Amino acid sequence: MINQDISNKIKILINQFNAQNFELVISKAKPLIKKNPEYAILYNLIGSSYQNLGNYSEAEKNFKNGLKLDPYNIALMNNLAMSYKNLLKYKEAQELYLQIITKNEKYINAYVNFGNLKRDLNQFEEAIELYEKALKINSENHIVHYSLALAHQGLGNFKKSILYSNKTLKLNPNFTRADHLISQSTKYDNKNEHYIKLKEKINDSKFNNEEKVDLYFALAKAEEDIGNVKDACEYLLKGNKLKKELIQYNISKEINLINDLKQKFSKYKITKTKEVDKTNIIFILGLPRSGTSLVEQIISSHSQVFGCGELPILSNIIKNNFIKEEKLISNDFDEIINNPLKSNTLRNNYFNFIKNFKFSEKYVIDKAPLNFRWIGFIKNLFPNSKVIHCTREKKNNCLSMYKNLFEGGLNFTYDQKDLVSYYKSYDDLMKFWKSKYKDYIFDIKYEDLINNNTEETKKIIKFCDLEWEESCLSFHKNKNPIKTMSTAQARKPIYKTSLNAFDKFKNFLNILDNEL
Repeated sequence: MINQDISNKIKILINQFNAQNFELVISKAKPLIKKNPEYAILYNLIGSSYQNLGNYSEAEKNFKNGLKLDPYNIALMNNLAMSYKNLLKYKEAQELYLQIITKNEKYINAYVNFGNLKRDLNQFEEAIELYEKALKINSENHIVHYSLALAHQGLGNFKKSILYSNKTLKLNPNFTRADHLISQSTKYDNKNEHYIKLKEKINDSKFNNEEKVDLYFALAKAEEDIGNVKDACEYLLKGNKLKKELIQYNISKEINLINDLKQKFSKYKITKTKEVDKTNIIFILGLPRSGTSLVEQIISSHSQVFGCGELPILSNIIKNNFIKEEKLISNDFDEIINNPLKSNTLRNNYFNFIKNFKFSEKYVIDKAPLNFRWIGFIKNLFPNSKVIHCTREKKNNCLSMYKNLFEGGLNFTYDQKDLVSYYKSYDDLMKFWKSKYKDYIFDIKYEDLINNNTEETKKIIKFCDLEWEESCLSFHKNKNPIKTMSTAQARKPIYKTSLNAFDKFKNFLNILDNEL
């Protein structure tokens, strides 16, 4: 039985955890658990704190230790499954979620988290089934409604997405991520009901700064639709400024890493290697909002191609093996990249991960835009792969990034100066890659693809060594799920309204206009 002293200390730790003081929780709970190793709740608190800090390996260890003490603890099992998912151990996560549901058919978190995992694997219909089961357990849970909204948006069911987003907001008006989701699928006019609600919300003091960021970006989209460009820009400037303050981001580490890559690969010569798998990979990369989703929709419309979307696996492999504290590890770099056995292991890690996706097609697409950083690694590990580099007129590209609120990992997009610095570093690195691997990289300009769609599409298909199929011109009919900001645009036929988008914003975004 838990004694009163430990009980009080645990209550304090729970309060600190709820206040998001995760490092403090870890520092206080670790000595406490040494004296009282029999309390599974302490392992859960430490593990959950590590999970919130992004240290999923340490989280996994602590959840496993907790389960040794309490093997039937559903909360610990669910948290461990989430760590597995974040560590890209999808098979282990799926098995654990199934165990949880078997043990407790009413445990709603397992259905939601299992659904999120299915969504990551592009198994959207299965995800929706799991969310709907969760809804039967509790129809008043706003997270379940929001999860359904996200899934339907990814499938292009925009009316259903808006319906579930509105249900989310009815249950929890402060869950402003749903407001932002609605804005992505809505074409606004002055009388739009959601636009009127957004205007009311932004002046309401009950919304915190994180919630206001969602509202600012949603309102910027609405005002642009209506034609109020000045108001749209004001909201954009406020939203980006507030987001930058909240994330406390410094771009210097990312710029240094890009410079480090260039320096390291300038001295490195690739030796010919034999691939260990017949899977043909098409890497689509470039800056976000440069047309990568459009190109993926075009190519995955081919009968022999499966689109995986933005895969995290390549970045995960490189960061775990070559990077420490956002710097390339010199000794390990040379040792691993020149060692055929170790390179083979990394290749197998990649191929084993993509086997999580249910596909029978001969070719697969990996469309993570920031893989442009890893072209040297791609050339080394997957010499027979295809690399398609998407480009777009620089001011229009940077504007499109500045206008969007991303789900993590693109923190350089919330400040005009950061955007300029990142763009210049990206451009410099791509010039380096192309000088080194000229015939390996196929450039496709967004503007050319829009203006000469048939001709450019045929060039892309030919580069991929695919036989021509007319379906590639009807990419907007492609039912492949889209999990990015481009979900609405990529489901429309070719349109030209975005080609000169920066022109109407240039008077308000002086840094982008003057420094790019």
